[in-house]
Amino acid sequence: MTVTTTATTEKFSVHRADEVSLLRRLAARKISMVSLIGVGVYLAIALVGPFLAPFDPAALGDDPLAAPSGTHWMGTDSAGRDVFSRFLYGSRVSILVGFLAVVFALVLGSLLGMLAGMKSGKLRDSAIMRLMDVILAFPLLVLVPVITGILGQRDLAVGPLVIGPVVLIAMAIGVVLVPVFARIARASVLAEMREDYVTAVRSFGGRSRDILLRNLLPNIAAPLVVQAAFGLAMAVSVEAAVSFLGLGVQPPGASWGTLLADARQYVTLGAWWLVVFPSIAVAVFVLVFNLLGDQLRDELDPRAKTTTRKRKTSREGASK
Repeated sequence: MTVTTTATTEKFSVHRADEVSLLRRLAARKISMVSLIGVGVYLAIALVGPFLAPFDPAALGDDPLAAPSGTHWMGTDSAGRDVFSRFLYGSRVSILVGFLAVVFALVLGSLLGMLAGMKSGKLRDSAIMRLMDVILAFPLLVLVPVITGILGQRDLAVGPLVIGPVVLIAMAIGVVLVPVFARIARASVLAEMREDYVTAVRSFGGRSRDILLRNLLPNIAAPLVVQAAFGLAMAVSVEAAVSFLGLGVQPPGASWGTLLADARQYVTLGAWWLVVFPSIAVAVFVLVFNLLGDQLRDELDPRAKTTTRKRKTSREGASK
């Protein structure tokens, strides 16, 4: 097993070195630092925000559609509820839905993609990828409401397990994101299968399951992590859109989408604060995680670095 150990050790040592220096390289870039700070802010809001809410987000007040003030920092809605408190609670729900959707899509999509890649050209590969093509054929905002309608918007009992509506919405969004991760995982596995270390492991009788979990999975993680950052931005924006349409988080629950849905009929009355704050939250969240995804791709994907250098060189040559 000397050849196998040497081949895999060299491969893993490169990844360990990359993991150690990744944060340092990201910290050296201003854009990366901005995105990391943004991620930290949103993470803090999701974790501790509801504990800082000055009012009960569902408590009705006697001052509806009040503008932002010292008492109500983001004003009140049509029912007199404190918008700032609802914003903090809604932020946790929106981010949680996005996170759960990406985890679901990452795990299931990676597994399906790796299984397809290990049997390239076989029936299993064709069946899995055709299923992914079928899912991709439907627009996001068509398929997600259909899935949420099938699953329902109440607690779903699966044996002793009770799945809440927030998790069901996350699963619906995750199903739509699965094909993206599956395609990336399959392409990465096909590329890694040509590497010498895989050939060495196979020549010494390595089982497909061991090769998949011990050798391939750690070495295809980089593009999947990058896509997870982009996927989180997409999942949160889809949740906001679906909830805005009334097919996601239901009142009196709060999310960025439901806050926007509550605001649409009062914007013409001058209640600008109802739409401005959740809109900014969604826009900045998407921007932050897209920037983070770009920076991670530049650091983790050598091909992206090469492409970036070529573009810079061509621009410099054109300017001269």
